[in-house]
Amino acid sequence: MFGIFKKEHGPGTHTTDRPPRHSRGWVEVRTYMQQADSLRVLDFGATSPSNINYLTKLGHSVYMANVVQDATKPEWLKPAQLFDEKGSEPEFDVDRFVAANLDFSGRDFDIILLWDTANYLPPEMVPALFARLREVLRPEGKLLAFFHGRKEGPETVFGRYQFGDGDDLQVLDSGNFPVRQVYQTRQVEKFLDGYSSIRFFLGKDNVREVIAVR
Repeated sequence: MFGIFKKEHGPGTHTTDRPPRHSRGWVEVRTYMQQADSLRVLDFGATSPSNINYLTKLGHSVYMANVVQDATKPEWLKPAQLFDEKGSEPEFDVDRFVAANLDFSGRDFDIILLWDTANYLPPEMVPALFARLREVLRPEGKLLAFFHGRKEGPETVFGRYQFGDGDDLQVLDSGNFPVRQVYQTRQVEKFLDGYSSIRFFLGKDNVREVIAVR
């Protein structure tokens, strides 16, 4: 699902008692956005009026993409091919999903806030996601992504990252989606091949943050 927001508002996410999360990556990206003019920002996750209001007040255009929920729909599974009497698991149709859910109508972006989206997608989808985002990120544009270091634990509950002027992110519970895959640093570096710079930050909650500059 891809939405365009400039001054419009949309439905919020669920509330939560989860503590705020300090993010060095967010601090750096936020500082850049406070100093720049008229950026185009792609924010992954459920629609957040708070995020929209914050970014539009800075003078930026906001676009939303919420792909984790869409990726769970059975319509994206190819029919199983019967190789033996038990058959095989259905295969995720990566090309069709990308065409339908990562079509930005010719737009490109200065900032992409991917958050931890990759951990909740089918693993075969993740390389295609990063390849597509590299195509739509402008030269010198910045991508912020998080990667969970384990599959289970309170910090792995799927959430919506909500931000403002502070250094911390508010994490709002946003659905019952498990971490499907944990990615090591070398795998992340491969996803980001071709970027001019990549920097990692390690959080206290087993979450690695990365800022990649196109």
